[in-house]
Amino acid sequence: MSTQPKSFADRVMSAVGGWLMSHMELVFRIARNLAPILVVSFKGRKFALVTRFDDVAEVLTHPNVFDVIYAPKLNLLMDGGNIFLGMRDTPDSTRDRSSMRLAAPRAEALTRIRPEVEAMAEAAMAKAAPAGKVDLAMELTQDLTTRFFSGYFGTPADDVTAFSDQARLLFQFMFADMANDPVFEEKVRPVAAAMRARVEKCIADRKGARGQHDDVLERCLELQDIGTPGMDDDGIRNNMIGFIVGGLPQPPMIIPQLFDVLLDRPAELAGAQAAARADDDDLVSRYVFEALRYYPLTPGLFRDCSADYEIAGGTMRARIIPAGTRVMAATRSAMFDGRRVASPTKFRLDRPDYTYMNFGWGMHQCFGLYMNQQMIPAICKAVLKRPGLRRAAGPEGKLRLEGIFAMNLTVEFDPS
Repeated sequence: MSTQPKSFADRVMSAVGGWLMSHMELVFRIARNLAPILVVSFKGRKFALVTRFDDVAEVLTHPNVFDVIYAPKLNLLMDGGNIFLGMRDTPDSTRDRSSMRLAAPRAEALTRIRPEVEAMAEAAMAKAAPAGKVDLAMELTQDLTTRFFSGYFGTPADDVTAFSDQARLLFQFMFADMANDPVFEEKVRPVAAAMRARVEKCIADRKGARGQHDDVLERCLELQDIGTPGMDDDGIRNNMIGFIVGGLPQPPMIIPQLFDVLLDRPAELAGAQAAARADDDDLVSRYVFEALRYYPLTPGLFRDCSADYEIAGGTMRARIIPAGTRVMAATRSAMFDGRRVASPTKFRLDRPDYTYMNFGWGMHQCFGLYMNQQMIPAICKAVLKRPGLRRAAGPEGKLRLEGIFAMNLTVEFDPS
């Protein structure tokens, strides 16, 4: 299949889009002050950019007006199925989210995920210690994250690299392919089919070896045993794929990005290292997630407005968003809105949790929030403990992206 040549208008929009992405903070600052709810038309469709904290929160807390846009993508990945990520605020969404929270309880993020990941990260950094360098993206975080999650989810990976590459491709299809590129979709279809077959085999294999594991898949089957609605084999498969696709790629994206911030801030890097060496996990987390505010997973979240809706009603900036508008709720901009975020341009460690939209907001806030809150600082802590931590010389010491994915950021430290 070949792509159609881009029209002049498309080429212009692509160039404008590239400039906007490379000057994002400036664009958001101007928008927050001059056009906080900006609505434009292009090719017969309306698009809206929402940039102030209160308005972004309003969009993301009205899930039955501002619909998530993932259902068609999930339909392809699940061969006709859906999961709560692609649903409105419905009984089925509440049912499935609740069931999967029983299978992956919040408390376990601290009691199991953090200590296991911390031990794995320490082992990985000890292995890298003689060379005095490590790539934070593929070498450390992707490898560690894939090995941990494949065990914790109950979907063991024979080939860690291949498994993580598949998850990353499907993540890209879900969350970055806003243009619905038909060529890319054809590339995704066989990978999605292979992922379904893989998880189906895991379910079948586990049914022949019950009671021998303590993981998410085993707990899903226990819920199936007692007749929990939505926990048939297809339901389990779909939710497990959602966990894999949503979970595996995030830490390898996040950790290089936040280190890219810390490495440019010597005082903050020194403070984070001191906290890591003192085993002050709370303080390490504060450094980590404040750094992530400057370079979050995504600049914003897309929603489709399903009915005419007035954002910021009763204010001077109030604006009707027409039904059918594609809306970007700019979470990155919201976290720098001085109307709700104190001293937004300063690196501060005393911010309340509600300041952060690093993992979304509202009903569709990342289901893996609690895992990420423990897992990401645990990996960072193992790196921060190393003396003489610095960027590697040359290109490998610069953050390298492929699309939305961090593919390399190598750091050096004093070898041991």
